[in-house]
Amino acid sequence: MTGLIIGIVIVIVVIALLVILFSSVAIIHTGEVGIVERLGKYVQTLQPGFHVVPPLVYRITEIVNMKQIPLKVDEQEVITKDNVVVRISETLKYHITDVNAYVYQNKDSVLSMVQDTRANLRGIIGNMDLNDVLNGTETINQTLFQQIATTTAGYGLNVDRVNIDSIQVDKTIQESMNKLLRASREKEANIMEAEGLKQAAIAKAEGEKQSAILEAEANKQTQILEAQGRAESQRLIADAIKDQINSINAGLENNGDRYLKYKNVEALEALAKGTSNTVVLPSTAVDSLGSLPAVGQVLAATTGQKK
Repeated sequence: MTGLIIGIVIVIVVIALLVILFSSVAIIHTGEVGIVERLGKYVQTLQPGFHVVPPLVYRITEIVNMKQIPLKVDEQEVITKDNVVVRISETLKYHITDVNAYVYQNKDSVLSMVQDTRANLRGIIGNMDLNDVLNGTETINQTLFQQIATTTAGYGLNVDRVNIDSIQVDKTIQESMNKLLRASREKEANIMEAEGLKQAAIAKAEGEKQSAILEAEANKQTQILEAQGRAESQRLIADAIKDQINSINAGLENNGDRYLKYKNVEALEALAKGTSNTVVLPSTAVDSLGSLPAVGQVLAATTGQKK
């Protein structure tokens, strides 16, 4: 009986030793660290790898994940500057930078980060009109990131990115916005159509103007050519008359007296054909006619008969 009790005690002691031995062994994975306390007081931070922690007095109280962690923030209602209620949902990505501040200086660092994020978002949206909110998600992300970056450093956290996932407005406001959007698009379409008609009218008028200019230019050139033709024709006629006059002047230069005498004969012939039987001539005219051979013979014969 005594041997049995001793055997049981030995088994219990062995089991206790094994439990203590296994509880003193710790394996910390990559991307994590272990917090070691001695009787409730922080002692050290264990890095990734195999560790043996003395049992009973020392204890690993928490394994802290040092990797980047995504966090979906609950949707919240925010009022814009123009008093429109919008529902916004967002996502944060953060990682732990200071284990001591994360574990011991704040009861719940993640909850504190979320609360600050929601408060800063209300302030940002409250200073923006609805249109700016709907069209400025990137601006909201950047502003929110800058505001919470310094605050969360005291929580042992670093916010890596802030994303606005969705912005929703009331159904009636959405319908009104859709109506305004349709009206704006119709307005732009009408403006573009009017601008097109305007440009077409301008192009047509410009074409007609150019056509009129070309036609006027053609008429001008035609008139210039016609005037040049007439001037050239008149010049040629004038040159011809000049040549004739020069030719006559050249002939009269050597035979002027005979020509005048010839014209006198023609004049006498014309007078002789008249009804008058008597022709009176000055003596100088008769003398000039007598110098002509034929007329001189006639006059001589007439004078001889009278004798």
